Amino acid sequence: MRLKLIPILLFCLFGLTANAETYPEVVFDNSLVKGTYARSLVDYSGKSWVENVNKHLLVSDTLFFTPGNALSLRYLSHPQGDWNVTIRYSRQKFHYRLSNDDVLSFKLYVGSANTKAEHLPSISVKQRDNQSVSLAIGNYVQGFKKDAWLDVRIPVKEFAGLNVEDHISGIILRQLNDSKSTHQLFLDQIEFLPANYSKVPLTSAAVLAKATAYGNHVDLQWQVPLTQSIRYVKIYRSEDNKNFVPISIRPTYMQRCLDYVPVLDKKYYYKIAWLDYNYKESPLSAVQEVQPKKISDDELFSLIQIAHINYFVENYDINTGMHMPFRMKEKAIVSVKETGGAILSLMVGVEKNFISRPLFISRVKRIVKFLATAQNKHGFFPSYYDGRKGIPEYFDRRPQYDVESSAAIMEALLVVRQYLKGDDEAEKEIRRGISDIWERMDWKAVTMPYDPQTLRSNLDMLDEYFVSEPIVGVNLGLNAYMLAMASTRSNIPIVSFSNAIESKYVSRAEVTSSLLADTTVSDSVRQNSLFPDGIDHANQDSLYRISAFRDTIMYGVELPFGAPDGNLLEMYRPFVTINPKLAKLKDYNLAEVVGSYARVVKRRDNEMGVGTSNSDIWGFQQRNDSIGTFRINPAISVASIFLDNQRSIKSLNALYHEFGAFLFSEYGFRSWVDLRSNDVSDEYVASNQANVALLLENAKTGFIWKLYQQIPEIQAVEQRLFKK
Repeated sequence: MRLKLIPILLFCLFGLTANAETYPEVVFDNSLVKGTYARSLVDYSGKSWVENVNKHLLVSDTLFFTPGNALSLRYLSHPQGDWNVTIRYSRQKFHYRLSNDDVLSFKLYVGSANTKAEHLPSISVKQRDNQSVSLAIGNYVQGFKKDAWLDVRIPVKEFAGLNVEDHISGIILRQLNDSKSTHQLFLDQIEFLPANYSKVPLTSAAVLAKATAYGNHVDLQWQVPLTQSIRYVKIYRSEDNKNFVPISIRPTYMQRCLDYVPVLDKKYYYKIAWLDYNYKESPLSAVQEVQPKKISDDELFSLIQIAHINYFVENYDINTGMHMPFRMKEKAIVSVKETGGAILSLMVGVEKNFISRPLFISRVKRIVKFLATAQNKHGFFPSYYDGRKGIPEYFDRRPQYDVESSAAIMEALLVVRQYLKGDDEAEKEIRRGISDIWERMDWKAVTMPYDPQTLRSNLDMLDEYFVSEPIVGVNLGLNAYMLAMASTRSNIPIVSFSNAIESKYVSRAEVTSSLLADTTVSDSVRQNSLFPDGIDHANQDSLYRISAFRDTIMYGVELPFGAPDGNLLEMYRPFVTINPKLAKLKDYNLAEVVGSYARVVKRRDNEMGVGTSNSDIWGFQQRNDSIGTFRINPAISVASIFLDNQRSIKSLNALYHEFGAFLFSEYGFRSWVDLRSNDVSDEYVASNQANVALLLENAKTGFIWKLYQQIPEIQAVEQRLFKK
């Protein structure tokens, strides 16, 4: 079935150029979709006006400063009206903080003949609910003229009212001086730059190392030299080896780009240049020629898997080897939990000859060395570290050590220990280091008070008796229970695994009269208080264990634990390592339970039908806001391959062939696409990328499953836990 889009999406979504990732200090460089820019918001009143579609600015893909597009701002500043446009900071996983020494820089093109400097709008910086004073853009234009890209630089210190400790949420353009004429501007490359940066001329030619075709995508590879004045890689494409047009830019931390081409079986030619901070180009590279051809399903499968692995190849901290989920100017934040998925994904990359074994060993060696001396409590780590300083990063939250995150990285390291069986000293050293980290984890120290069978989610840094939430449900917590039961130093009872699935916990405040009216719940509550003395402990209300079973039928499917709640990917996570064919408990097959929830989610999403009539497109994540937008997370359907191979492959093909031009990149599928608001994420989520890379591999070869089953400690637990 072909995908059918509502008319506005037909206009907006079919972009055929490669799109840029970017730096944290960039507010706007390119829109990932054509037509309109969803991260903009237009507002006007009276006789004033701003051109928009659905309250968003239009995007220009024919006139731009950096490829492949710019923002179009067409406005009327009438004396009897007013207007303003917000351009939101588009990074979603993290925030950006200013420095007083920064400069707000952007490129401006005046496209209307009657526009003068005094007709330009004012600009302010937005920080959550706070706004700086507005400054007249015309006062900062260097050499005002029409039909040319102008350089605008405004020192941050001139924006009175800013708090440099607060995060940037966008910029606001406002009507300034009245005019009864309509004006046309184009804006591009809106960013905060340091006042001083390297100005070393780029005299050496860029080097495009390789161009390889995979269906409609061409994989371009390069290696940026260690020259501080290089800011971007600029990519050119030609269809005749004569007329080259710029199609994209990439930041210097990226080593490759996937360019989407619309037509197969014809030749394309590529070359690149380095760009400095003033956007001056280096000499161009030599030309690489490529002729894309249709690829088989297996080749498409490999392309998608390798792209998701590449996300972990390039996004890491050089000091620790750990995964770096986002980039910040002042810190190198690394994630403990996400490093677990990164390690396993890189291992698959070795097996597929995508990355070298020495590179993998070097990365893991750094990780193990860092964790060996990293701050911990009872062998458990916090969620994040500052990789440069080697200290925990709590993001102004309560200092705690994360049990599930620690389990995620420990599980991956045990698989590595099983994988690296070589006799050379490097592999021996890694195995010894992993065993040392494993042996110091005290699992009994992270159980709930008065309940040695239940793990808690966090350990408090300051208060030994502060009680966090119990770990329950079908999610990453089950992987923690496997390790806790497998521990040779401090294991917990084997029944803990099924208890975690079959139980949920409520606080005393939640034990209402209506809840107690249910006799089965009432008995369970009375018998299963984690604080039987009735006294509040560690500033937390008493917790009561009740049954998680809630027999429910939805869309013709029986669900043992009630309606779906949360992200389906959380239910997939145990099966990254646990073979679903083994996961049979006394009363049910765990993989069949998860499969039931996947069927319900697909049927629900198909019935919802937001923006598509293609039943192979599913995996909606709804935002609970007044707009009522819906986001498709590609990983939800693609990673379900271990449950239903045919259903997943159909979804993979539909997502790639219908949306691949903007949804799929050198890092794999982006984290979401919203068909209602013409928006697509400009970022990636490590858990998405790992789930896709690893579950695709498991479904094809069982690679991770086999290694996990061979771990001696795990093997002993699985023999006791799962029915044959």
